[in-house]
Amino acid sequence: MKSIPIIDIRDLTVVYNAGTINEVVALTDFSLKVEKGEILVITGGNGSGKSTVLGAISGTVPIKSGSIKIDGIDITKWSPNKRAKLIGMVYQDTMLGTCPNLTIHENFQICKINKWWAPIPYNLKLSKKQIESLIHTGLSLESRDVSKINMLSGGQRQAIAVCLAFENSKPVLLFDEFTSSLDKDTREKVLDFVLEKAKSENATMLMVIHNISMFTKFYSRIIKL
Repeated sequence: MKSIPIIDIRDLTVVYNAGTINEVVALTDFSLKVEKGEILVITGGNGSGKSTVLGAISGTVPIKSGSIKIDGIDITKWSPNKRAKLIGMVYQDTMLGTCPNLTIHENFQICKINKWWAPIPYNLKLSKKQIESLIHTGLSLESRDVSKINMLSGGQRQAIAVCLAFENSKPVLLFDEFTSSLDKDTREKVLDFVLEKAKSENATMLMVIHNISMFTKFYSRIIKL
């Protein structure tokens, strides 16, 4: 019996500023299937629609037509908030993907599956698994759980965003040019961390990449838009 793709996009069309003089057709009848555990790299020139694909999947970019399924579930009409239960996202902007005015510990707490605001006790410290994730980033974040995100460097913020994306073992992870603003040493540490986490959790990932040469050890398949 043939397995159901983790991601199944069919005939996706995205139009920005529809009906105006600034109308731009970003994608036309785009289809894509991704199998469980696959690391797919999407590359292409500026304006080719790479980030639009991720935005359409996450729900942050409205679509004109087509359908999107995650693990057989039609999420086409789901809100971004509802989709977040199935999708982890790391953005190019290091201030996105986290709550900058909250601490590292608080960011981990609000990513928990249970309702963090419920009137029951919640962890006052990071879990062992969360501490291990921070250690493996190689950026000495494990001892800074009370630090607010906006007090961290860009590389540290991005590493936290990656850790949060892997929380709760979501079926799909989307990474949009997530190393473009990092220096060489930090980029290598974050890349090694992502690769280790992806392999250990058999994660399904879509990664938008501009400079493909840095990611040769990562992907199982590449498509160009």
